Amino acid sequence: MQYMKRIGFILPITFWLLLLVACMGPNSKNGNSQPAGEPKPKTSVEWANHGTRLLNKGLPEQALESYNSALLLDATDPYIYCSKASAYHKLGQPELALQNADKALQLDSGYAPAIANKSRALRKLGRETEADSLLNRAFAIDSVLKRNFRK
Repeated sequence: MQYMKRIGFILPITFWLLLLVACMGPNSKNGNSQPAGEPKPKTSVEWANHGTRLLNKGLPEQALESYNSALLLDATDPYIYCSKASAYHKLGQPELALQNADKALQLDSGYAPAIANKSRALRKLGRETEADSLLNRAFAIDSVLKRNFRK
């Protein structure tokens, strides 16, 4: 009889746990949102590229989740930190954008997109002179960046 009482208690809990797991499938907001049929990223590059696709779709919060997953696999890639800076720009958080641009520049001081992201963050923080100087430096390093950059 005691056994039946335990089973009677466990079955409803098991049902709700299974339902919760099913609701948090690959397209849930709490997971790293992926379209159905798209394989889960495995490498830091795949996670970073997935984050960039999300960012381009206007989903910066989900992009940050992907970038953080990428950093768990490779915390030495300046592209990932630079991409996180871009996501924080879209979220209107220039302080965090600046922190991530600085981290990217610690890893590669000549990485023009990170210099440009740092410039953008400094401009939002009211540090115009420093921002202009950095932006000119980024453009000198990468002339293509100048054509594509939006302040």
